[in-house]
Amino acid sequence: MQAFLYLSPALMDWMLYFVFFAVFYAAGARGVGMQECGWLGILFQAAYMTSSFVSGHWVTPRNARRILGISTVVCGTSGIGVLCLSAFIPLAAGLLVFGTSAAWFFNSFQAFMRGEASVGSLKTSVALYTLSWCLGAALGNVTAGWLFRWGIPALILAVALATTVIAFLLARPIGGRPIIPHPAEAPVENGERTDYPVSNAYIAIGWLMIFTVTFVQRPLFTFLPPLFASQGVGPLWASLPLFMHMAISAGFGFAMFRFREYLYRRMPFLVIQGGGVAALWVIWLWPSYWVCFSMLCLLGVYSGFAYYCAVYYSSNSGRRSFNIGVNEALVGFGSIAGIVSGDLWMRHSGSADGLYLVCAAGLAVSTIAQLAMVKGAGSPRSRPA
Repeated sequence: MQAFLYLSPALMDWMLYFVFFAVFYAAGARGVGMQECGWLGILFQAAYMTSSFVSGHWVTPRNARRILGISTVVCGTSGIGVLCLSAFIPLAAGLLVFGTSAAWFFNSFQAFMRGEASVGSLKTSVALYTLSWCLGAALGNVTAGWLFRWGIPALILAVALATTVIAFLLARPIGGRPIIPHPAEAPVENGERTDYPVSNAYIAIGWLMIFTVTFVQRPLFTFLPPLFASQGVGPLWASLPLFMHMAISAGFGFAMFRFREYLYRRMPFLVIQGGGVAALWVIWLWPSYWVCFSMLCLLGVYSGFAYYCAVYYSSNSGRRSFNIGVNEALVGFGSIAGIVSGDLWMRHSGSADGLYLVCAAGLAVSTIAQLAMVKGAGSPRSRPA
């Protein structure tokens, strides 16, 4: 029954994403500027980044379940708080607490899934985790657009229900699953192809991947809701492109467990991430709602691949909890870098469409760097990509 525990990150990300959407769509509807929205997004991500790095030194499979319970309650409480606030300073403070508690939750859950909540092979656990949180994020966006029309009481009720269900799932007995003494002692999961061995160098490649995917993704999720609101797009329609993006991320991330043998190879890096660059370039050239919708769907393939790889690489060798802590810290750092870069370029260019160009450039540079790192990891030139 361990698979039911993976509903917890789904519900948590559902809550995070619809609260995030609701906060920023409401800000756009009130006439709050892009710069102020950017600062609010940066504060949340700064809290997430620093707390992730700290938690990477403290969380272990033994204390993960206790930390999960505490962070769930704090996240739910602060989520209700930010929904009720509109003034900048109180809202900023609420988002700081919200981001801090979210970081502790996701870091501790990934330690938890390597121990008590393991469902067998690492590739399957990571696939379920990617499916879970990405699907939760997808539903969070689309239900936010629907719930927003019912007002703040409906949003608060949704947060309270999600928090209660998560707490119930985590409190259920698991049935005597052994706890891994220390994450560094976990065995390495090797693939069937011995000519593509596990390499610690891929941990750093995964860190660059997760930095980049959040650099690309977070400015879109921060600026598109207020941008759509200012253009008169309704909340439900505004949420649909973001929903489809994360839904496809969930599906492709889950399917990756069947393609474990491709994780330590070069060609998928180039093909999938190159497709992401092309999608962003197309939106920049033709920035209509439906082009944005279709290209965000294509970007979902890229983000599902990137998130799966980053978690798998960090969980398959080295100091697992530390690696995951750095992963999650880079989620915050990449998000901040993406938001700041997007905001600066939009103001410099005088057009919101410049956001897509910044994201495309960042992904292109990162892809080239990853390919160089893969080559530097010692892959013989004679190997096929």
